[in-house]
Order: sequence, then structure tokens, then C-alpha cells
Amino acid sequence: MSSLPSLLRRCTWCAVLPVALLSDGCSRAGDDGDDTASAAAVTATRDSGMSGPERGAEARSAPRDSNQAFLRMMSDHHQGLIALVDTARPKLGTAAQADADKLSSKQKSEQQHMLMMLHGEYTDSITPVVIPSNQTMIQAVANASAGDADRVFYQQVIAHHREGIGMTDRMLPQLSGMTRDMAQKARTDQQREITEFEKKAGGGAR
Repeated sequence: MSSLPSLLRRCTWCAVLPVALLSDGCSRAGDDGDDTASAAAVTATRDSGMSGPERGAEARSAPRDSNQAFLRMMSDHHQGLIALVDTARPKLGTAAQADADKLSSKQKSEQQHMLMMLHGEYTDSITPVVIPSNQTMIQAVANASAGDADRVFYQQVIAHHREGIGMTDRMLPQLSGMTRDMAQKARTDQQREITEFEKKAGGGAR
């Protein structure tokens, strides 16, 4: 992973990061090792369908709280959409390529921000991985014919966003501070994009 100074230079949300890292709102488990918070975080991650090496993630220590679990989970989830875009882009028409580029840029920026939060708040350095459900989506766009690539791309992005919204909804009650605010904003953005892409998935213009 890139060094923290490098991430700070590239992240578009860095202006608010110092506040987030200093705020109690980020809800880290206490120095005494809050077993209840850790157990809740592990349970939430497992229930999201993304826990442990069996789900494609490298072996990681148990999260200290739900915020850390969510940041790890969504960093992996973002990696899936980044890979999906990279796979689909060569087949896409001009308009779909433009949407793909915007999605990739946004996902990378948000992912870098989450990795910074993990590093700064938890001294946690992870390498995001593509989870199995996202690998299936990537394969779908890889198998699409050139004439059908735009439609399949939008359909898989919609599926990816819906999956992300479901993960967020399951963990949102346990999140706090800037992590909760970020999750709520991402959910709103994804729902808006789903509505937009559903219209585009119905067409075939290239």
C-alpha cells in the first residue's frame, strides 16, 4: 500500500481527516479491550458475508470495533468495482466509458480515504481484495459481447451498488462518527446512481 504521506496528497477528502482522527466519534474500542465492541464488530462483518480468509480476504486480526470492520469491508468492496470497471472499459461505448471512468475515480478516492482512516485510527494496514460475489460480477462483464457490453456493465454496477447498500444497512446502526456519516453519504450516492444506471441499462446506444 502507498505510504501515508502519499495517500494524504492524493485523497480528495483529506481536509476533514484530521478532525475525524481526533474525534471520539470514530468510536474505537477502549484501551482495556472492550470485548463486547469487538464481538459486535466481528458479528457484523460475518453477517455482511465478507468475514475472514474464506471470503477471499487475507488473514486479518479481529477488528476492534464496528467502524474498523466496516472500513475494511468497504475497502474490499470498492476493490471489486474498480476491477469490474477495468475489465469492462475496453468493450464499452463512449458514454459508458465516461461513466466507468467517473466510477473508478470516485471508488479509488473513497477507498484511499478509508485506508487512511484505518491507518490513522487503528494502525491497520490492509491490502484490499476482491470478494467472491464481486468476482462473479467481473466475470459477467468479461463474458459480455461487445454489442451487449454497455448493458451488462450497467447491470453489474447496479448489482454491486445494491450489495453495498445492503452491507451498509446491516452495519449502519453500529457505526458512529465520521464513519457513519461517510456510510450514509455513500448509500445516498449509490441509490442515486442505481436510478440513473437503470435507465441506461435499458438502452443499447453506443
